[in-house]
Amino acid sequence: VRAARGCSVPLSRLIAALRQGYALRCYHCENSPSLCKTNSTCLSNEDTCLQMRFGKLRTSSCWKLSQCNMNDIAVYYQLDNFEYFCCQQDLCNEGTVTGVNKAAFSIASVMAIPCFSCPAVL
Repeated sequence: VRAARGCSVPLSRLIAALRQGYALRCYHCENSPSLCKTNSTCLSNEDTCLQMRFGKLRTSSCWKLSQCNMNDIAVYYQLDNFEYFCCQQDLCNEGTVTGVNKAAFSIASVMAIPCFSCPAVL
């Protein structure tokens, strides 16, 4: 990129300078029964938006991509049955949860297996 008076700035430096000033924005609500409308600017170490649903309640917040997994979320929020998803664009955690809780999925899978040794019910 060429600036005025013949001074040149490497494109990589320009991109790095622009990224330093960028902060992700995510919806932020705790235990809300409806979709969140409040948003906030994430801290510099929060690079992901999180949305989770447990029962009829939703929580949306800024989060770390490195902790966007079932175990870290369960420990932080002290939950054991929830759905979640993470995304990395401004205000991307507004919609419905599309992730599947592995524990809930396992229970549903077991319930779907027919019982061949069970007595027939007429």
